[in-house]
Amino acid sequence: MLIGSPDESSLGFLRSDNARRYVRMLPQFPKQNFSARFPNVSPGAVDLLEKMLVFDPNRRITVDEALCHPYLGPLHDINEEPVCQRPFSFDFEHPSFTEENIKELIYRETVNFNPDPTH
Repeated sequence: MLIGSPDESSLGFLRSDNARRYVRMLPQFPKQNFSARFPNVSPGAVDLLEKMLVFDPNRRITVDEALCHPYLGPLHDINEEPVCQRPFSFDFEHPSFTEENIKELIYRETVNFNPDPTH
């Protein structure tokens, strides 16, 4: 495992006790030295990679920080980037279904695969 096993302080973002317990039960691996693992990669690329590959998303570099990283400097021009007028809404990914909604969805899906009940 390239980034190594997470330590206890890196598990705080996991909301599920079961998920934390599962991660704790996994075999432990030390973090690898990125420079040694990727000897032909520039130090700037290694630095950016180490900041992006962090188990805890709260400790990971943000997109804005990554775009401002010196390694991406030649590729990044703030004046050429569009700005979103309003934040994206991903509410559709977190629907709140009732038992009846779920039954109806399963029924509709079943009918899609077998539209003619006589066969």
